[in-house]
Amino acid sequence: MQPPEAGSEVTFHSTPKADVEMLGNPNADNPFATSDPFGPSRNEPLSDDFDNVDIGNNAAPTSSGLYSGPTSDRTDGFVPAVPQKKAKANRSSKDIEKRERELDKREKALAAREAKLAQGGARGVGTDVSNKNWPRCKPLVRHHIGQDVPPGRQRLVRLGYLAWLLMFVGFCWNWLVVLIMFIAAHKKLSDWLFASLICGFGLPLSFFLWYFNLYKGAIRDTSFRWWWYFIWAFLQPILCGWIAIAPPIVGNWCAGGFTMINQFKDGHGAGYTFGIFCVINLGIWALAGFAGASATSLAMKNFRGRAQNLGGDVQMQAPAQAAPFQV
Repeated sequence: MQPPEAGSEVTFHSTPKADVEMLGNPNADNPFATSDPFGPSRNEPLSDDFDNVDIGNNAAPTSSGLYSGPTSDRTDGFVPAVPQKKAKANRSSKDIEKRERELDKREKALAAREAKLAQGGARGVGTDVSNKNWPRCKPLVRHHIGQDVPPGRQRLVRLGYLAWLLMFVGFCWNWLVVLIMFIAAHKKLSDWLFASLICGFGLPLSFFLWYFNLYKGAIRDTSFRWWWYFIWAFLQPILCGWIAIAPPIVGNWCAGGFTMINQFKDGHGAGYTFGIFCVINLGIWALAGFAGASATSLAMKNFRGRAQNLGGDVQMQAPAQAAPFQV
């Protein structure tokens, strides 16, 4: 057969319909023939294994209670069906696993909290008293507000500790100012000795008799500790006010208000300098007295609330005990 020449017309003849019908359907006599050469035969039954069936992203339940939707790995339009109960079971198993993970997290958090409480003790229980950590230069007592004191009383204890720190600075500053004034011949030797005595005894006594009773009372919450603190708590503002005013009654061992006035009256450079030192001392002791009074006020409120709670518990227990005898 020769190819057509260039420029000639080519005519295509279609096969008559009768010839196609006579030849028949080529797929009719072939049992393996299918319209989709890459997919399974439509005549095969569906598999009962629905675990590996992909219902797609747009699956929706039909009226028969089955999920149907386009698949991602088929192109012939075949739509498999998945039972709704199987899908619900998968979702419920996922929810159970999620809840188990949440419970595990809560158990770990609770265990960590119990371990923390066991170390510090919410009310001093479990606190290792022998673990002395204050002061850092030479530990003498156990002092850790964050671990030993309950959260509801930590603000009270911190305020009392701030007041004692101001007293500590005030004792040291008063002693130093009186020493400088004694060297400059503005104070007597007896004044400096008395200031040294007040500083030497005032520091430890103010800590153990006043502040440490507040610290222990907040931890143990006993009436004995609270009352022992209140006895010294009323003396603390009196001491702070006395040193701040510095009345010349029992010597001039305080560098306070009256000493400041006398130094400013001198009218020379040293007098003004000592007067400024006295103003600083007055301010320190005034702040210490105010902080101590505020701590005492909070302690009184806490003690009254504790008494009311104890009274409420007694009133609640009395009817319960008398109930069996009522008619």
